This record gives sequence, C-alpha cells and structure tokens, in this order.
Amino acid sequence: MLSEKSSEHWDFYFCEIDGAPHSMMVDLSLLDVAPISEFREFYCIEIKLMYPNPENGMTTLEEFQPLENLEEFINVNLTAALKLVASQTGDCKRNFYFYGTAQAGFEALVDDFTKAFPAYETTTFKFEDADWQTYLNDLYPNAMAMNEITNRAVYIRMEEGGDDLNIPRNIDHSVIFQDRKQMKQFEKTVIEKGFSVEIKSSGIWKKTFDLLVQRIDSPSSLDPITFELERLAEDFGGSYDGWGCLQQCPAD
Repeated sequence: MLSEKSSEHWDFYFCEIDGAPHSMMVDLSLLDVAPISEFREFYCIEIKLMYPNPENGMTTLEEFQPLENLEEFINVNLTAALKLVASQTGDCKRNFYFYGTAQAGFEALVDDFTKAFPAYETTTFKFEDADWQTYLNDLYPNAMAMNEITNRAVYIRMEEGGDDLNIPRNIDHSVIFQDRKQMKQFEKTVIEKGFSVEIKSSGIWKKTFDLLVQRIDSPSSLDPITFELERLAEDFGGSYDGWGCLQQCPAD
C-alpha cells in the first residue's frame, strides 16, 4: 500500500508547458514505491482559477486562501483507496492529480467537492495508468528541477542562519571518480571553465579520486552551475557529491 502521511515528502518546482509557466507540487516519496499494483487508475480534478494573474496565468494573493481551502477539503475527504500525488498550477487552472483503485470513490469526492465550492468551474478526467508513467515521466521532477529542489533546501538553511546568498564567495564542490583517465578529462574541462581543482586519492588496489572543485560565485546563482557540474561529472563517469561554502552575513 501507499506510504503513511507522516512519510510524505512534498516539494515544488517550476516548469514550462506549451510555453506557459507552471508550478508543480509533488509527493517525492512515492518514487520509492511506484508503481503500486492496487492503484491502477489516474484521476484528475481541474478547476478554473477565478482570479488568475493576467500576465502569466498563475495564482494571485486574492485567491490564496480559497485554494488553500480547496486543498484542505480534498485531503480531509480522501479515501484509503485514493491518493493525492501532485497539484499543478498554470494556464489559469489548478489540477489535482490522484492515483487510486477502480472503486476509489473518486466520483463521490468530486460530487462533494463541487457542492462545497460551487463558484469554481470544475472538470475531471481519469484513465488507467498501472505503471504510473504519468507520475514517473510527467509529474516527478527531471534532473534540472531536482537540482533546484536540492539547492533550495540548502538556501533556506543558509538564510535562516543569516547568510546573504548574493555575496560572492569561494564555493566548494565535491566530485568523485573511480577512473583516473576520466577524472583527468573532467579536471581539464572544469579548469577551462574557471574552476580550480584539488585531487585526493584513496585505496590501495582500486583508487577513488575525490575532487575539490572551487570557484568564486554567489550561492544565489548556483542552480545552473551545480546542474552543469553534475552533468559533466556523469558524462565523464563520475558523480557530483554536493557543495558547501563559508557563511557570509550582510554588513551592518
């Protein structure tokens, strides 16, 4: 069965769909258990926003609380056979996505939902998705979005500690290789991009190469940088193992 509520891990990312900006909120914890054999049906409740931003089709503060009420209603009225897995906002709409059994009670939920929120124009659809391809291929964040999610968690901790993310400082990136030749190719590539590299090796028979890759950047600009280093490491057979830096607080 699906994981308990306490083990859910919700996070969000931004993307473009048909040229329009969208935000996606997804339960990331389901990657470890998908697909669930009993939950073969994919369901959607789509509502039309009443006060969308006219420039980008996203939400506005005027509709923040009504949308919170919508989501709370859905969570309270879910059955054990129906699981909310994601919500998507964009193009003047918000979609709520679920997986469930064929007898999940989705129609009853929709009926109660439309009665509770008659001002919202609501449409629904469903289809069989036993392999959870919609969750795995369309809803779960891709590598670039996951990079942003991971960095955002670090940014939040840094800001809570009083750090000014816009202050440039030396950023330490950790990259690991098992093959010397591939490691040297990676080293040459990143040096050409303005990084310095320190190499430590360990192991007697089978060497592991730990690279400290450094450059002065501001943490607020790191998303494309860490994504590029991660892709380069993978291209050369290594693995990117994260970044760190010293705290920089704003001047009084």
